Amino acid sequence: MQQVIIPFSHQLKLGFSAYPKALRLIWANHLVKYLLIPVLLNILIVAAFIFSGIGVSDWINGIIERSVENMNGWIHAAMIGIKIILPIVFFAIFIFIGGTIVNILMSPIYTFLSEKTETILMGKEFPFDLKQALKDILRAIVIALRNTAKQLLLTALCLLLNFIPIVGSIASLILIFIINAYYFGSGFMDYTYERWRCSAKDSRKATFKLKYIAIANGAVYSLPLYLFCGAFIAAFIGGVSTVAATISQLEQKSGIRG
Repeated sequence: MQQVIIPFSHQLKLGFSAYPKALRLIWANHLVKYLLIPVLLNILIVAAFIFSGIGVSDWINGIIERSVENMNGWIHAAMIGIKIILPIVFFAIFIFIGGTIVNILMSPIYTFLSEKTETILMGKEFPFDLKQALKDILRAIVIALRNTAKQLLLTALCLLLNFIPIVGSIASLILIFIINAYYFGSGFMDYTYERWRCSAKDSRKATFKLKYIAIANGAVYSLPLYLFCGAFIAAFIGGVSTVAATISQLEQKSGIRG
């Protein structure tokens, strides 16, 4: 696959301007209901994390009760602290990885939204194929896990910049945001590349050439993740991001030659 070189300013414009178009397309074609599914998933997942934290704290406190013969005030205080802190810790873990979990679970819906977008804009129908659908879902899961691993590694490296006072901290924050935006955006773009029967390797190459589209697309999704309970907002945006990514790719498809 060969692509014409698109200037970064035009790529950013394609990426950001696709969002209002995506919202209009979703509203006009009665696709809003699909945006509510990840929000419901978020509620179920966060409940599962919190109750897991409660369960683990009860298990630890049970071990303490069975192991300690003389329960003094300090031990009781420690047990209460465990009961309070562990659910909070598990909720914090959800805030960090909740977006990835929801994206994995939502891959069938995101695949459908991407296909529906191309059908609406280009008139091209995509007959349902169960075998292909399962392959698409597996590919989306693998890519989500690979992107998450890369995000975590690069984020850890960026955190080392915090040893440089002020300037390093600012640079670290900006770089981490850009990294997260790129990998989330590339995940949303892959739904289209997979449908165009690009291999995962070709998809990565194509996305890198359109990296500013990916960054613009992923930036809108990533920004809420920096807010408290932002995973819930990002979950709602995920479907919009998928449609926006597809719109951006279709708009620059004239620069692609088979």
